[in-house]
Amino acid sequence: MSQPVTAETVRADTARHLGIGGEQLLPGALLAEDLGLDSLAGIELSMSLEERYGINITDDELSEVTTYGHLEQLVLAKASAR
Repeated sequence: MSQPVTAETVRADTARHLGIGGEQLLPGALLAEDLGLDSLAGIELSMSLEERYGINITDDELSEVTTYGHLEQLVLAKASAR
């Protein structure tokens, strides 16, 4: 049975993927400027989250995500809708 999707699991998985501490993933943290996420790293992160949680994040949705908080909300909404 898979682990439930919560803000804590999304934070832990994102931090692990980025190789940073979860405390850096503040809701207002800018993915590019604060966390160093370029477009390729963003795609890799979204693919990792899609695989982990059985969701699909479109390119359009991904291009609109600029903060960690927005990414977390998107993943949680997608996971609750499946």
